[in-house]
Amino acid sequence: MDPRFRSRLVAAVILISVVCSVFSVSPVTGFRLENRDGSGAEAALAEALVFQQSTKIRNEFMEDLTVYIDSKNAFFKQHDASGIGISGRYVSDENAIYIRSDRDPARADEVFVQQVGYRVYRTMGFEESTVFETLEINSGSYLSRVSAPPGEEWKAAVFAEAFMLYHVSPALLEEDAPEVYAYMDLLVANGGDRAKVDDLYAHDRPE
Repeated sequence: MDPRFRSRLVAAVILISVVCSVFSVSPVTGFRLENRDGSGAEAALAEALVFQQSTKIRNEFMEDLTVYIDSKNAFFKQHDASGIGISGRYVSDENAIYIRSDRDPARADEVFVQQVGYRVYRTMGFEESTVFETLEINSGSYLSRVSAPPGEEWKAAVFAEAFMLYHVSPALLEEDAPEVYAYMDLLVANGGDRAKVDDLYAHDRPE
């Protein structure tokens, strides 16, 4: 096992009990996580990283959300068979996120935040934003290389990826796409109020 993976695994597993105690004191309304992959190392790592990352995201973005660690989900099997590797998905009808632990579990936190980004995009009206789609994304930048998974539009995929970067690697997003970073900063500061975010950004657009 890669030493870096091992050290992160050990730290993450230790965090499970710590973070669970934090959740019991200050839970997000209706938020829950169900690990269907069992107690193996990969599943434990994915679960711990999701718990850890969930404490860093505003409650408004996760209310009544369920996260399943579920590598055997039919959706993943279907796309594996077609040669398209997908690590997570948000299902609007269920208000649920599915994450697999059998595919790079050390990135489960990134996959989780990315899927929360899809949820924010769909449930908080950002499909209707006339500002986000005008933000500059330089050719050759990280965001310019984002590809939309099956069934998703490119704008939604870029939004979700930017949302993930803002929470996981903000310095990278700010350097890579300053306008997108500024927009995400307003989005988080204002709890996902799309109309307010668009208005504020339009009146204070970075030069």
